[in-house]
Amino acid sequence: MKIMVSACLAGENCKYNGGNNCSEKVLRLMDANKVLTVCPEQMGGLPTPRIPAEIREGVVTAKDGRIVDTQFRAGAAKCLEIAKREQPDLIVLQSRSPSCGVKQRYDGTFTGTLVNGAGVTAQLLMDNGFRCVDVEDLVEVHYGVLIRKLCTEEAGLLKDFLYEAIFIPEGVEPPPRDIVERPELRVYYEYFGRGAADHCLVAEADGHVVGAVWTRIMKDYGHVDDETPSFAISLIPEYRGKGIGTRLMLNMLKLLKEQGFKQASLAVQKENYAVQMYKNVGFEIADENDEEFIMLCTL
Repeated sequence: MKIMVSACLAGENCKYNGGNNCSEKVLRLMDANKVLTVCPEQMGGLPTPRIPAEIREGVVTAKDGRIVDTQFRAGAAKCLEIAKREQPDLIVLQSRSPSCGVKQRYDGTFTGTLVNGAGVTAQLLMDNGFRCVDVEDLVEVHYGVLIRKLCTEEAGLLKDFLYEAIFIPEGVEPPPRDIVERPELRVYYEYFGRGAADHCLVAEADGHVVGAVWTRIMKDYGHVDDETPSFAISLIPEYRGKGIGTRLMLNMLKLLKEQGFKQASLAVQKENYAVQMYKNVGFEIADENDEEFIMLCTL
């Protein structure tokens, strides 16, 4: 893949204070992909170090009151020129920056207050059709498939992927899609994001989400106790068998461990081919009934 990144993420000392935001995730991308680095603020003619700036009422303003909007927008335009010429498959940008923030930025009061909205470079790139992601949402790129955190506005996708997760034995007619509205299945997605164990990673290919893994503490089929997150995972059929599910699982287990959870659980039909994949990533059979295994992974 060809990937454009904020230069500070690659370890270049172009941050406003003269330092960088070197990211291990970006360094790994540089090992396996063609990576282009850009610093819109330097490209717009601003020095390093420089007075920090934020967007106030649509205008980029330095903390000392100087208007630096022209320089920021000039740098954004140069980044767009490079993107149009190089056609990167993905652009990874520094979170919350007045230039590069994709989802949020500071509100212009220099009090650390965040608002929804993109920085000037990120917005210009997205307006021109380029795929941009905040570095904080990036997990990894696996053979051209982006693995990232679910965006808040995408929570509705969980219904679709819950349906795809339903195991249908060979020769059995698929259930109607509204089966996910049953109370025992609504626990997988209803009010998702409110709980401490509510986490979701998605796999994105060609601009579309093609898979998801998510966890929450819920009274589902894999529930073992009120301290253990349960897993759900699903990929659309044409992306199965490519190792994407394994990468989603491993990255989610890592995230849960970082969050301080001690174990995770799941339920899986005994006939499901995914049983072996779950074993491969560290799950073990803890219990079973006539149809299902209950599996646990110690983190």
